[in-house]
Amino acid sequence: MRRAFLIIVVLVAVGAGWYGWTEYNRTAEDTADLDAAETLDPAALLQAFTADENAANARFNGKVLEVHGEVRAVNAPENGLVDVVLETGDPLAGVVCQFAQADLPNNVVAGAPVRIKGLCTGLLMDVVLQRCALVE
Repeated sequence: MRRAFLIIVVLVAVGAGWYGWTEYNRTAEDTADLDAAETLDPAALLQAFTADENAANARFNGKVLEVHGEVRAVNAPENGLVDVVLETGDPLAGVVCQFAQADLPNNVVAGAPVRIKGLCTGLLMDVVLQRCALVE
């Protein structure tokens, strides 16, 4: 009886260890492989947030969006990410698409047309999309 109990305890410990190890090493799914909930141009996305931020948060936050437009600027802040700012027609606000430095091709420069998928996190000063990927 005692031997069966020890075997069960060992099996539970091994199973819990394996589960913990796989969860610790799990990575986020690549945004390029996810389906976009909506496809918009940057001006329409910004307009949705400035017109009614609560409704836009309910509609867009936490969802993968595909935006297509012209690059206003490419900035490399010190946090290891590259911010690609898309033109919205508003000089004070844009759509910021955050890329890992390794994921951004060299052909993304100011004035270039792009299609980008990213996870919407809402409006700060700009509308922010994280974990972005270029759409071919």
